[in-house]
Amino acid sequence: MRAATTEVVRLPGGDSVWVVRARGALDGSDHPAIGAVRRPDPDCDTVVVELLGVPRVTAAALKALTRCAKELADHGRGLLLVGGRAAAGELLDDFALPDFPSAEAALALPPVGAAGPVTDDEAADPLPGELEVRRLRAEVRDLRARARAHPQISRALGVLEERYGLPLDHTAFELLKKASQRHNVRMRALAAAVVAYPRPERAGGAWFPGRLARPAPPLPFAGDIDVQQANVSAVLGSMLRHVLDISATGMGNVQLVEPVRGHLRIEKHQGLTDDFVTYFDEVGRDGTSCALAAQQTRRVTVTDVEHDPVFTDGARQAILAAGSRGCHSTPLLSDLSDRHQVLGMVSSHHDAPVGALTNAQAAALDEAGRHTGRWLHWHRHTVLLDALDELHRLAVSRSRSSR
Repeated sequence: MRAATTEVVRLPGGDSVWVVRARGALDGSDHPAIGAVRRPDPDCDTVVVELLGVPRVTAAALKALTRCAKELADHGRGLLLVGGRAAAGELLDDFALPDFPSAEAALALPPVGAAGPVTDDEAADPLPGELEVRRLRAEVRDLRARARAHPQISRALGVLEERYGLPLDHTAFELLKKASQRHNVRMRALAAAVVAYPRPERAGGAWFPGRLARPAPPLPFAGDIDVQQANVSAVLGSMLRHVLDISATGMGNVQLVEPVRGHLRIEKHQGLTDDFVTYFDEVGRDGTSCALAAQQTRRVTVTDVEHDPVFTDGARQAILAAGSRGCHSTPLLSDLSDRHQVLGMVSSHHDAPVGALTNAQAAALDEAGRHTGRWLHWHRHTVLLDALDELHRLAVSRSRSSR
């Protein structure tokens, strides 16, 4: 199948490269990769067309790429091929298109550095007093998390009490808790949905009438997990382990988009420091690579964290202190609606500056992001709505019995 994916690779110093990865035979100017080359991100000065996954390139396609190169040059941009010789053979000799064997060679980057997880033998024994410091930090993080969740839950309780005329005691909380437990949905997520979704049209009917039960989409990376019954935490944990295996690192995290404000909140993490998790517990719309990837709905690679201006000073210092020197942020995208929607983000962190991903790594990460995004979309439109319907029935019943 002819297709193309795009991503942004940020080079040391802040320059950005628009990477187009072609799929299927590049046999004409109507290939999706040609269209992607013509529409680079405004901040990118160089376009790299990866052809390593292309079985064949025709003269018509090379002519189209030559025209693209001239159009880009008119705007001060360059176009480079990766793997063109392998795909096009001697045909490439007839076209003045620079070709490189790898993305690292094209961008003059060092080979991709990878760090494995720290083993028990490598981990240093805690210094005297360090265990107590860790305990206190964990306590502070827990208190902060509760403080952040409390206003959201309190707001949902107020909505329930006003909407259903519930007594001003613990009734609304008990109903919210019961619906949360029955459907294996976090109370914080259910509370956010109560606030975010329009109120039921009829007090006596279902909150979301006429819905059809749909099976959960598959999760090839999830092993023995029952995708129909699994909760969000289990799915994200499995996906993070899969992504870290692909990326050959032991550090990474998964964030979900908070539905009310649209911020990214950490849901799962591995190999990162407590201070990192605390600092990036909730991320706004700028100042980080994951925020940039969410805005652009495509992966962003930061090759050198220390010198990339995408980060605020505070964010950069927090990442460097955690031991990360390069990162890849891949969106969790749902394509089950009219438009591609970012539902979350998975990021791998590396203890050395990184290069561009290999073609195989990029394809595997894209697949993991798509599968997870589809499952999250399904979960939000089935399990979460089931929990809201349950909460609505419980509240209506309690309201009637208290009259």
